[in-house]
Amino acid sequence: MIHHLQDLLSHCSVVPHVNQVEYHPYCNPKDVVAFCKEKNIVFQGSCPLAKGRIYGDPNTVKIAQNHGKTEAQILIRWSIQNGVVTIPKSNNTERVKENFQVFDFELTKEEMAQLDSLDRDLHLSWNPKEMEKWQHVM
Repeated sequence: MIHHLQDLLSHCSVVPHVNQVEYHPYCNPKDVVAFCKEKNIVFQGSCPLAKGRIYGDPNTVKIAQNHGKTEAQILIRWSIQNGVVTIPKSNNTERVKENFQVFDFELTKEEMAQLDSLDRDLHLSWNPKEMEKWQHVM
């Protein structure tokens, strides 16, 4: 994905301010986060709740129980502690309120490392690594 940004940067006079990328423990593109930071581009994580697919993972369940929080709150907090602007989505008013209740606790270094280790490069939305196979359509 970095090559997409490099290509964009080589053709523009204004550096993008934000790069929105799928981001959750199962899809943790650390190289892209680092590249964006180096170029002063805000990394914005979409799909931080992994469309619910991460719910029930023993790691997130245990961490949530340790903090008396929901798994969604743990995932949002993980993004925030990684310095990622996160965009949780919900149509449920109670869940939207719950998503804001993430500033009264912190994950430990061990918990952060545990969640960081779950990366599977699992894309639940569009996968930019597959962009080349669609270029003939553009």
